[in-house]
Amino acid sequence: MAPELHVLKSGLRVLLAPDELAQTVAMGYFVRTGARDEDRSEMGASHFLEHLMFKGSAGVGAAELNARLDALGGHANAFTSDEATVYHAASLPEQAADLLDTLSLLMQPALRSAEAETERGVILEEIAMYADQPESRVFDALRAAYWGTHALGHQVLGTAQTVAALTPAVLRRNFQARYGTPSITLVACGKFDPAALLAQATEISTDWPRTAFVRQLAPRTPTAGLHLLPEPELARLHVALAMPGVSALHPLREAAAVLCETVGGENGRLYWALLDSGLADGADLAHADYQETGVFEGGFSCDPERAGQVLGMFRQVLREVQEGGVTQAEVRRAAKKLAVSTLLRAETPQGQLFGLGMEWLSVGRVVDVQEAVERIAGVTEGDVAALLALRPFDLQVTVALGQPDALEPLRALG
Repeated sequence: MAPELHVLKSGLRVLLAPDELAQTVAMGYFVRTGARDEDRSEMGASHFLEHLMFKGSAGVGAAELNARLDALGGHANAFTSDEATVYHAASLPEQAADLLDTLSLLMQPALRSAEAETERGVILEEIAMYADQPESRVFDALRAAYWGTHALGHQVLGTAQTVAALTPAVLRRNFQARYGTPSITLVACGKFDPAALLAQATEISTDWPRTAFVRQLAPRTPTAGLHLLPEPELARLHVALAMPGVSALHPLREAAAVLCETVGGENGRLYWALLDSGLADGADLAHADYQETGVFEGGFSCDPERAGQVLGMFRQVLREVQEGGVTQAEVRRAAKKLAVSTLLRAETPQGQLFGLGMEWLSVGRVVDVQEAVERIAGVTEGDVAALLALRPFDLQVTVALGQPDALEPLRALG
């Protein structure tokens, strides 16, 4: 049965994909808000709220809420990104009503001040943990350099300074402004009774706030440049690059995914140029698309003494692709691999849940598995050529993190 979208009187959207042959049911609340929607001085508020949602509602405390989630026997979790916050869980079909009841408690948080203080410490530890990881640090620096003051440059976790300054009142204000029913979509996949679920969701959401939230969009033209971050204690050199991409609504969005697989995938050109040759221990290229824009991000790590050689070869691969294109065989291989991956993810209700929910948030319409597979499998050599004609790799923002002596040779590469 094709997925169906319903809009309840409360303003809540419900996207249903029932499957009588499934052995599980998965549900999630997909909230159209994330780090980009915060005030810059309040970075980390969306992620902080995600943590606090698991601390219970006015009538159900944290211990009872989490005990209920555990009793369902399935997997419950959440994540925050630049443009979305998602709360999800899965269980057996006979527990569908309990699953929806319990998951819905997350959307009615008490946001108690004492629990906010406790969770603040947890988040500050999380920030400190990632600060100790060179890969995280170099990409945080890359995004700051690429996006500048644009909201897409906000760090999802926030900084130690912004998280420390987030008061319970500020968090409540963020919740009230951005968690109205027009911003929330309930997605359900697997074996369940659609009519019963709709009736239950209608009753549950009757008194939910109906605040209308409008995202602020803005163009961004980054400034090319090389940024060197000396770190004497690092044994490896870490380099990250960012280049303009295309938005989630761009007709060449799927071509960008195929291009990245061709260049930065397991059997891509970067692999043969840098990993198979032993010059680097990691190299990749990916594309992230947002509502009004997108970005190619890639990078590598290597021995410090090979810094200049590896960066030069990484850029050479991008230059050769942009000037000479990719072959039909490369495109077909990459498109088939991505199509198969899409099908494999959709084989379980939980995998289908994320595909449906995230596509709905990204493009504002229902994209079922068949369409998603057809769109990626249908990418042609001409599509990739049209994308490369936009010359995405001309403008590069590069950040390198490593020993000072290893960074010096990079200055000549600019």
